[in-house]
Amino acid sequence: MIAIEEIPQPHQVRASNGHALRALFEGMGEVDLHGVGDARGALAARLEASLAPLAKGDVLLVTGGVSAGKFDEVPGVLRDLGVERVFHKVAQKPGKPLWFGTDTRGRLVFGLPGNPVSALVCARRYVVPLLRAKSGEAPDPAPRLRLSGPLPTPSRLTQFVPVRRVESAAVPCIMNGSGDFSGLRRSDGFVEIPPMPAGELLSFFGWES
Repeated sequence: MIAIEEIPQPHQVRASNGHALRALFEGMGEVDLHGVGDARGALAARLEASLAPLAKGDVLLVTGGVSAGKFDEVPGVLRDLGVERVFHKVAQKPGKPLWFGTDTRGRLVFGLPGNPVSALVCARRYVVPLLRAKSGEAPDPAPRLRLSGPLPTPSRLTQFVPVRRVESAAVPCIMNGSGDFSGLRRSDGFVEIPPMPAGELLSFFGWES
């Protein structure tokens, strides 16, 4: 993981998640960003320091380290810090490794997947509505759009498809997987396609709303 202003080698990716999330949460409260590597000791120290000033109902977001790889230490470190898992892994694509937990002081922790598309989609779909509810906003039903073109191949997973919104239609964007952050520049948000869609209209979640 390298800084966004650096040129990545073929085996490297830019650290875009923090900047994307800051933009997504603009106007919703104070955002404090910290970067940390995979070393368990450094990760534990950073998460402990980030949790310490939080009060009941405050939210901590962690991106990466929540899947099932050798260096995915976040769930174990959070457990050691007293954060109890509420759920881990959701039947959705992208974003299946999503983690959520809370502690005895009522602080909330989301472990977002590390892939940039997955992280941004999960933050928009779950964290943004939570923050709006905490601020006293009334629920805002997602607009319903008709997908321009055939539905993706049926899946047992809920699918989130980046799209451009053209009036009442959603035009799918060509993407190259959940790591294709640059592909999102063509999108206005994404539609949610359940395993068994009921009708032609799909819920749309915009990056700006």
